[in-house]
Amino acid sequence: MESRHTASDEIDLHELFFKLSKRWPLFLASVLIAGLSAWMYLQVKAPTYDFRSTLLIGNQSTGSKQAQELLQLLDPKDKGMKLEDEVGLLTSTDMLRRTLTRLPFAVSYYTVPDSWLNSVKNLQVREQAIGGVPFRVLPVPNKPQLVGVPIYVEPQQDGRYRVHADIKKGELHQLASGELVREVLGTQLDQTVRAGDTLRSPLLTAVIAPEPSYPAMPTKERFFFKLQDMPSLVGDYQNRLKVKPIEHESRILELATQGSVPSKETQFLNTLMAVYVEEDLNQKNQIGRKTITFLDNEINKIAQARLSAAEAVSSFRASAGVVDATAQSGAGIQRQSELQSAQARLATNLKYYQNMIGYMRSRRAAGQTASPSTAGIEDPAILALVQQLAKLNAERTSVALNATAINPQLLSLDEQIVNTKESLIQTLANLIRTANISLSDVNHQLAQVRTQISQMPENERRLAALRTRSDFTDKNYNLLVEKRNEAAIALATNSTDKKVVDPAKQNGIGPSAPKPGLVGLIALLAALAIPTGIVLLSDKTNRRIQSKDDLSKVTNIPLLGVVPHGTSADKQSMLHDPRSPISEAFRSIRVSLQYLSTGPDKRFIGVTSSVPGEGKTFCTVNLAAELAQGGRRVILLECDMRRPTMAGYFGIDTRRAHGLSTYLAGTSTLEEARISTDVPNLDAVCCGPIPENPTQLLESRRLSDLMQQLREDYDYVLVDIPPMGYVAEFFVLLRYLDANIYVVRQNYTDRGLVNQISELHRDQKVKQIYMIINDVHFAQTYEYRYKGKSSIY
Repeated sequence: MESRHTASDEIDLHELFFKLSKRWPLFLASVLIAGLSAWMYLQVKAPTYDFRSTLLIGNQSTGSKQAQELLQLLDPKDKGMKLEDEVGLLTSTDMLRRTLTRLPFAVSYYTVPDSWLNSVKNLQVREQAIGGVPFRVLPVPNKPQLVGVPIYVEPQQDGRYRVHADIKKGELHQLASGELVREVLGTQLDQTVRAGDTLRSPLLTAVIAPEPSYPAMPTKERFFFKLQDMPSLVGDYQNRLKVKPIEHESRILELATQGSVPSKETQFLNTLMAVYVEEDLNQKNQIGRKTITFLDNEINKIAQARLSAAEAVSSFRASAGVVDATAQSGAGIQRQSELQSAQARLATNLKYYQNMIGYMRSRRAAGQTASPSTAGIEDPAILALVQQLAKLNAERTSVALNATAINPQLLSLDEQIVNTKESLIQTLANLIRTANISLSDVNHQLAQVRTQISQMPENERRLAALRTRSDFTDKNYNLLVEKRNEAAIALATNSTDKKVVDPAKQNGIGPSAPKPGLVGLIALLAALAIPTGIVLLSDKTNRRIQSKDDLSKVTNIPLLGVVPHGTSADKQSMLHDPRSPISEAFRSIRVSLQYLSTGPDKRFIGVTSSVPGEGKTFCTVNLAAELAQGGRRVILLECDMRRPTMAGYFGIDTRRAHGLSTYLAGTSTLEEARISTDVPNLDAVCCGPIPENPTQLLESRRLSDLMQQLREDYDYVLVDIPPMGYVAEFFVLLRYLDANIYVVRQNYTDRGLVNQISELHRDQKVKQIYMIINDVHFAQTYEYRYKGKSSIY
């Protein structure tokens, strides 16, 4: 009897390697499949290249510093700059839309090589740049176009093009806006158009023109193109574009992207940087242009007033003959001039305040961007609020790029913007009231001075008034012209602080993906990991008995031994070949059984199993033959009268009229039912005709008499009992048995079935029971691997 031990939870690497090595065909097939898959992936996957460029972000200074110092109207305070804001602007939807609008990327061209990989389905497809296919597609603007569907173009011999597509599901969009027009299901496009003509179809409206740079040579490649609307195109590039500083706190940004067409990616990055630089310069020039426009309008107005004043003085002198004013009128006129200057200044400030407050009231909402001009306003409170509003607007623009409308930070910024606007409006309203009061006071003083002047001689008074008006308009005119010249100088010398450091170029020499070495390594790891996982999973989920260790986990019934797996030829010669592995196995079981069953009372041995197919009859016959060959008188009793198979082991006619069933039924004698086999000292009582109620026969008095007679005539009686999992004959025969053998079959018997007999043994309902593991593949079992290379063990 073999020793039993408690299973350990520790991982036995030798056992694991043994289990894996026995599945080498699975690993070989996995390696072949993984290698083929990796090769197919490398053939099918289009190479991807990395591209980068660098852009310098300056310190926000613009134009001539001297001109900026002179033009205080255009001199904003605290022009701080954040790299995060610049990154947000570069990756914003509006910036990418402006960039891609300049590029002909709405049409993507593809080639399908003439390869066996594409014989069933287009697997090996490569995107081409413009000029890489023999045609060029020019979509007609403002026409609904079929997007996202491959549209094949076949050049014909007569210079025409056949355009066709099989559309299972598609959509018609406006390319510029991305607006969905309608959905297209289960239709086809198939038209032929001349080169340069417009193809007009409900699904596609475009000009198919020949590509002059494409070589005129026959090719078996197929060509197709896809249309993409602008929002989808922007989203695609927005996902692939990465912008970050090259170092911490550096003002140089690195722009990176990936793509399979190098010329498209470099063109995109270069165009993006050019648009960004142009947009920055345009925004800075916009303030200068608005200021010049404002000054030009004011100069034109004052020029007319200046001309009228000069003409009035000249006409009055000619008509009245007045040459100069008296000293008396000079003081009054000087006072009047000062008051008029103050009046004009207050009126101008009032006009600025009213314009600004009207502008702010029309843009009170947080989402309405307000950039009020501070031209002509010198009040520090107004300037501080405008500066604060500009800063909050910039922060909101940066946050809104990647945030939803309910983002807490965005809502906080909106509230601050609204509060700042309201503060600015309130401050302007206070300034307007103050200006009105001051203007009213100046008007009152001016009226008093005019009253005093009116008392002077009429001619002197009128001349003084005309000269004052003329001098005032000249002074204002000269001031505005000077400011206009300064603004023009600043605008002319204006420049951007953004600069392209490195234009777009490819990183490295070859593609960044796929990498053959990495793909091969992943395929190898997968080829080893997947079979290993399958083996471990199948081992963990396998509920069938594999070895004595598995038995030790579910029962403590002693194990007599194991029976090796044999071929059909082995099973035919087992009864006559004492040197076969199967005979040796049963010899070992016989020795263990005799050692355990020493004594004259343990001669009736029953052999059973859980379910049919586990080899109990096979074990019964071989164990009986081994006992008989040892010189003992042995008889086999086939009590499994539901599925009898014992007759086949001895070449007995299965249709024999006599057997155990007829004996128990009283229609046969023991001599008629008993058969002498070819094995010396071995007799057998086969089932005979299959009865209708085997249990009733086994419970009869004749079985008890038979058992008593066999105990007197034979040294050993081996009883083939039906499987205990299906019928109750085992418990009927249990009272006659001195020992019981329970047969389990490797990789066949479920562990749950063994629990049944284990519970009976634990509850002392079945005593003197032993186990045999049948049909063991030694070469595939770790415990008996050393026996796999020997025929006798």
